[in-house]
Amino acid sequence: MKVTYFFLAFVIIALIIVLFKSENRFQFLKAAILFIFQLFFSTVNFLIFFVISYLLMNDKDHVNLGNLFLLLAIFVVLSGILLYWGMRLAAKFLKFSTTVLTLIEYYIQWGLIYVTVYQAIFSNIKRISSISEFVRVGNFLDPNLIVVMILPSFISAWIAIILYKKHTKAI
Repeated sequence: MKVTYFFLAFVIIALIIVLFKSENRFQFLKAAILFIFQLFFSTVNFLIFFVISYLLMNDKDHVNLGNLFLLLAIFVVLSGILLYWGMRLAAKFLKFSTTVLTLIEYYIQWGLIYVTVYQAIFSNIKRISSISEFVRVGNFLDPNLIVVMILPSFISAWIAIILYKKHTKAI
């Protein structure tokens, strides 16, 4: 049973290496795989940083919100630097094209927009039982409604632009 897992892991790693060795094929898939690896290692970095900082804190009861924000900012920068070093090391074996790196940037931006929409929807779900009630009350200028209505359109338009730029070989 364990041999199957090792074989499967070996096949997946071999496919990823072959995929990244190809020059201009499967760029959306390459970007998605690299992005998933970056998210995984960034999450591991944050967990390690938080465990270390928790163990080193002397006065855990008197931590201010500003201190936590600054601590998180430091963790973000440190994790980014570690990911950068990891990418430089991986670049010795794999090739990262500019298109793949640009697509990762787009995935990050799309994800941030989606999380904003998700937050706007679910932060108001308890206050409003239905959209018709929300519209009937006349809250048309509520920022949450604007976020829910406009930002998904931004993502759709952005996807269209990216696909067209890919088609015209602009990225």
